[in-house]
Amino acid sequence: MSGISSVGGVGPGVIQSATTMINRAQAGATRDAATVASSAMGDGGADLLGALVDARQQALYTQAGAKMISAANEMMGSLLDIRA
Repeated sequence: MSGISSVGGVGPGVIQSATTMINRAQAGATRDAATVASSAMGDGGADLLGALVDARQQALYTQAGAKMISAANEMMGSLLDIRA
């Protein structure tokens, strides 16, 4: 299978990178949620806007990671169809 996975850079490397991106985005979203929650309680209102913008960015990173996984799976399926 190493011959197929190396074609076009599809394989564990792409999926691992996408998974790392999703995990980092989730950790960032958790951090941003804590900042928003503390701002709602009156602590550090100046950080609220930055945390909300960053939370949106984390959502976009998560979507990008999911699309990377989907594209890798689709390409792998196409390569397997060609080989079959």
